[in-house]
Amino acid sequence: MSASLAVSGHDLLSVSLSKLLSQDELGLLHAASDVGCELSLVDLDGVAVVGQRPPDAVLSAVKTGAPSVIESEGHSYLGATFFHDGDELCRIVCRMSDGKQGRAHSLRSAHYLIRLSETLLQSAVRRELATRLHHLQVEESYLELLQKSQRLEQAVARMKDSERIKTSFLATVSHELRTPLTSVIGYTEMVLEGMAGPISDEQREYLDTILAKSDQLHQLISKLLDVSRLEVSSVQLVRACVDLNGLIQDVVRALGPQLRRKRTRIQLLLSDAQPSLQADRDKLRQVLENLIGNAIKFTRDEGEVQISVEPCLSEAGDGRVLISVCDNGIGIPAHLHDKVFDAFYQVDNSSTRQHEGSGLGLLLVRRYISAHGGKVWIEDRPQGGTIFRISLPTGS
Repeated sequence: MSASLAVSGHDLLSVSLSKLLSQDELGLLHAASDVGCELSLVDLDGVAVVGQRPPDAVLSAVKTGAPSVIESEGHSYLGATFFHDGDELCRIVCRMSDGKQGRAHSLRSAHYLIRLSETLLQSAVRRELATRLHHLQVEESYLELLQKSQRLEQAVARMKDSERIKTSFLATVSHELRTPLTSVIGYTEMVLEGMAGPISDEQREYLDTILAKSDQLHQLISKLLDVSRLEVSSVQLVRACVDLNGLIQDVVRALGPQLRRKRTRIQLLLSDAQPSLQADRDKLRQVLENLIGNAIKFTRDEGEVQISVEPCLSEAGDGRVLISVCDNGIGIPAHLHDKVFDAFYQVDNSSTRQHEGSGLGLLLVRRYISAHGGKVWIEDRPQGGTIFRISLPTGS
C-alpha cells in the first residue's frame, strides 16, 4: 500500500514504505531490539517492513495522536500512527520488554524507538520528495528545451523558405530588369553614333549621362544575378592558364574613364617572372575590377592606387601569388574588416554617403577567391588608406 503526495496539483510521488527507507535506515531499525523492545513497522496492507507483524488486535487498537499503550495476550505494546500530508503511511508498534528492567524503562525505550522511527521516516519522505521534484524539474526543462528546439527548427525552415523565395524573386526581377535595360543601352549608343540623325553637343552630354547610369545599373543587376546564383549553388570555375600581368593591365585600361574622372594615378608593380596561374579568367577579372574600381572610387581626387603582384609561399610551403591593391583613401576601421564582405553591407549606410555602391562586390570577391582555394583580407595602410590582399595558389 502506498500514500500519494500531491503538490500544486501534481502527483509528485507515490510512497511505498518498503522502498522509502534506505538499507542503512532499515538496518538501524532492525537492530532496535538491542535496546530491549521489539520494533515493528507495518504498512497499510498489514505487511511488516521492519520486525514481526504484531497481532491484529494490537494493530487495530493503534490510535492516532500520541503513542498509546496497548495490552494484548499478556504483553504490553506501545503503538503510534505515522502520517504524511494528512494520509496514514504506516503504524509503528513496539512490544515492550517483559524482563526485569521494569515497565518504566521499557516504556522509555519504546518511546525512543518510535521517535527514532518517525524521524527516519520524515527524513526519507523529504528525501524522496526532493528527488521526485528534481526529476520533475529536469523533465519539465527537457520538455521546454524540446519545444524551443522544435520552434527553432520551424523558424529555420521558414527562414529557408523565405530565403529561397527571396533568391528566386531576386533572380527573376534582375533578369527581367536586365532585358529592357540592354535595349536602353543599345538604342542610346546608336543615337550617340548618329544613326538617328545628327545630335547637338548638349544632347550628346545628356545621352552620355544616360549611358553611364545605364551601365552602372547594368553592373548592379549583373551582381544581383551572380549573388542569387551563388545562393542556390556553389561557384563553378572554368580553369585555364591565366596571364595575371596581362589581365591586370586589361582591367586598368577598362577602368580608364573612371581614372580620368578622378585624376587618379595607377602604379603597377608587376613581376616579369610570374608563375603559372590556373584560374577562372572571367571570375578573376571580376574580382580585380571590383577591388581596383573600389580603390579608385575611395581614393581622393588626384590620388594614387598601387597594384602589385609577387610570388610567395604559404605556411605549408606551397607556391602562391600575392596580389595587393593599395589606395590612399578614407580607409576602413579595423573592426569592419570582415564585415565589409557581407552582402549589402556599406561602411557608410547613411542617406548622405558620398560613394555609391551595392554592397555586393566584396561578397563576390570573397566567394570567388575562396572557390579558387585562395584568401582575401584587408590591412590598414600606415600612411592612410586600405590594402586589399589576395593570396592564390599557383599551378593546377
